[in-house]
Amino acid sequence: PRPIPPRPLPPPPHPYPHPYPYPRPYPVPFHPYPVPFPYAYHPFVPYVWGPTWYPVGFFMATLTTAAIVISVENNQYNYDDGVYYVKESDGYKVVPAPLGATISELPKGYVTVNVSGTDYYYYGGAYYAKDTSKYKVVNAPVGAVVSHLPEGAEEKTIDGQKYMIYNNVYYQPISKDGQDSYVVVQGK
Repeated sequence: PRPIPPRPLPPPPHPYPHPYPYPRPYPVPFHPYPVPFPYAYHPFVPYVWGPTWYPVGFFMATLTTAAIVISVENNQYNYDDGVYYVKESDGYKVVPAPLGATISELPKGYVTVNVSGTDYYYYGGAYYAKDTSKYKVVNAPVGAVVSHLPEGAEEKTIDGQKYMIYNNVYYQPISKDGQDSYVVVQGK
């Protein structure tokens, strides 16, 4: 009879067990999109979009009666004048605008940003695109130029240049028409 080869041994256990019960996303490698604006560093000044706007992480015990419920991919959000909230046990917490959320009317104070012939609408760090008769939250379009970033944006130095990061979107500080601005160089 022919000899039976031994079974291969199982691989040894990883020397460091995975600290999470699920795989963590790897950071997105930074490859800034080339933009037609020169880098022009300026200090970051957080912008507030008015008395009803609150930054991500802000907590409220109650919402106004104007707040509506929005469902995005089976998740419930409360929306009020450009701000999105999630319900917690003792109130509501401000969260980034969920991709795919649709609203019937843009919040007061939005600005129109044109990128490659397409209009986007910017408010509170979120970008909207027209979707038939409504407006849908979309990824930040690379090349979009905005004059303000909200509270919560963080400065990060990469290859000797300072960038602002807000909601996983990288902004390069620039000067456009003599005004301090930011251009999206890498989106989500």
